Amino acid sequence: MKEKKQRLFFALSPDSSSDDFQRLARLSAQCGIFGRPVITDNLHITLAFLGMVTDEQAAKVVATAGQLTPPPAFSLNLDTLGYWKRSKVIWVAPDKPPQALLTLAQQLKVLALDCGLEQESRPYKPHVTLAKSVAKRPEQLPQVGKIDFHFNSFGLYISKPVSHNGRQGVQYLQLGKWPLGSQ
Repeated sequence: MKEKKQRLFFALSPDSSSDDFQRLARLSAQCGIFGRPVITDNLHITLAFLGMVTDEQAAKVVATAGQLTPPPAFSLNLDTLGYWKRSKVIWVAPDKPPQALLTLAQQLKVLALDCGLEQESRPYKPHVTLAKSVAKRPEQLPQVGKIDFHFNSFGLYISKPVSHNGRQGVQYLQLGKWPLGSQ
């Protein structure tokens, strides 16, 4: 019998009750006219993509994450909008990511490798995907404005297939949450 696997990733989820989150959601809707907007509930910053994971591997990831000494909580200014041709997405990112964010992503990449999960070799680029299936770079992207978030924790998420108005999509559900260190 084939072992069941689930698609997991570590991420930061912005506070959905904030004004900045509403600005982020509006920006995603504006960018969505060029492709397919990311649904509001799925807006996040991936820290480490784990891929298809068995229950045993997931348990090891959760146990290991609980033993991390994470960097301190940090703030993040999403101020740069861009397009990646290869993945056909429009994204928003920090021009200057805080060192604590980069440290956390590196810690989680090492954690994944230690748990036997392959990781990409390309450099980490923190971003929020706003629109997918964008065939070509739009001639003019919307203005970003001021979008700031403070993060006190990070989470482990599962990607679950769902149907939205007859269209197939995914929903991200949090499986675990860990605090960042104090400043």
